[in-house]
Amino acid sequence: MEAVISIGKKSIGLLLFVVCSIAIYDKVLVNENWSQYFSMIRGQLFSLPSYQWLVLLLLMCCNFFIESIKWKIVVGATNPISLLTSIKSVFVGQTFAFFTPNRIGEYAGRILFLDAGNKLMGMAQLGWASYAQLVITICLGAIAFALNISLYPWADGPWLIGVKLLSPFISIIAIFIFFYKRDWTGRMSFLNRMQIQPAVKWSMLGLSFLRYFIFMLQYVWVANMLKMNIEILPLVLSVSILFLCLSILPTISITELVVRGQLLLMILAPFYADKIMIISLSSFIWGINFLVPSIIGTFLLLGYRLNR
Repeated sequence: MEAVISIGKKSIGLLLFVVCSIAIYDKVLVNENWSQYFSMIRGQLFSLPSYQWLVLLLLMCCNFFIESIKWKIVVGATNPISLLTSIKSVFVGQTFAFFTPNRIGEYAGRILFLDAGNKLMGMAQLGWASYAQLVITICLGAIAFALNISLYPWADGPWLIGVKLLSPFISIIAIFIFFYKRDWTGRMSFLNRMQIQPAVKWSMLGLSFLRYFIFMLQYVWVANMLKMNIEILPLVLSVSILFLCLSILPTISITELVVRGQLLLMILAPFYADKIMIISLSSFIWGINFLVPSIIGTFLLLGYRLNR
């Protein structure tokens, strides 16, 4: 059954990749001004002052530092690890996630650095940390979608009112599931050991919100680097909707570059018309948040294997 589900996710992800690739090719790459735009963007990026690149790098480091703190806290009760080990495991997890649907390989990368007897528990704890990030994504994304949905022609229809009414309830349900605790009995009693303390849950939510804020700063900063003439509020709302969509759609980090670009084209359409700049923004963020950390994680994984 698990094999069928895995194949299904990969097939859907591949289909999304193909459809979005065709859409981007049709809307962007066949543009007769593509070469001119590319030269302009390249010249613009090379002319940027060094501090702008340093800020972008700093934001990436903050992003993964916060995630490392989350990981250290959530596994602390059963398998205390140092902050350095936590940072290594987060980057190695990123490497494993790069090639797997919906980043499920991240579990395998993270638990490499845990003691043999705590690996199963570590997978459950990572599930809690990941779900905390998802709760923030659902709550803020649902609000942004409810505010912006009337601006999208492709979202027009009788279900428009329904989405606006359901958005708050979706957020409430996501939060309720996160904090709900049940004492399992019988054969399911082993699930009780996989629970985490309410204080840890609140820490996960707080750090997840902080990480979400860093993600937003990255988009705003890169848009500023590219000199995109777009207001901050529409950009933030659009990126919130993008995060919500990406959390639902089955993708692989490699193919997500294309899927992310096509989604951002659709979501930013009411606010910004330059498609090539939107693709550049999306590609920049993908590179700094996925490609670069995956490369770092590859070297850390090599060091881990050599030490073993």
